[in-house]
Amino acid sequence: MAWVVGLGTIRWLSLERAVKGIRANWVALVLELQEEEAARDCPVSKGIRKRLRTLMFPALTHLLTDVLAVVNRMNLTFQKEDVNISSIQPVVNMNFASLDDLMNGPGEAETKFNEALQDAKFCGITLTQADEQTFSRVRTEYIADITIPSKKDSLRSM
Repeated sequence: MAWVVGLGTIRWLSLERAVKGIRANWVALVLELQEEEAARDCPVSKGIRKRLRTLMFPALTHLLTDVLAVVNRMNLTFQKEDVNISSIQPVVNMNFASLDDLMNGPGEAETKFNEALQDAKFCGITLTQADEQTFSRVRTEYIADITIPSKKDSLRSM
């Protein structure tokens, strides 16, 4: 998955706020883009709205909410001025366990999404390309991509 960015190259706390904002305002974004498209025949609005209405977009947004909550717990631990060295390995292990839990099933945000998804509709908006199997595959690959290399690096540094 070439489009997945490595853990060390992103400001995760800012990204979490952005993802939560998009998740909370997804319906408003879709409806606003629909109005913009209708009022101005704007192809950019149409293109963005098309992407937002695929099953993959809200599903990944909810998955990212769960993943970023785990990653940011660790980030906040490491950003403390007085990090206790002996607490690092337990925090890392706890985060790997949380990511393993996500590998085995949905987290809180993704569960809410799955419960709200009815007949390819989410929050009253019909989703396109509603292929849940494709999302499941992408989800598994994404979590594996962020956990397996990190575990190997963590084990090497012990």
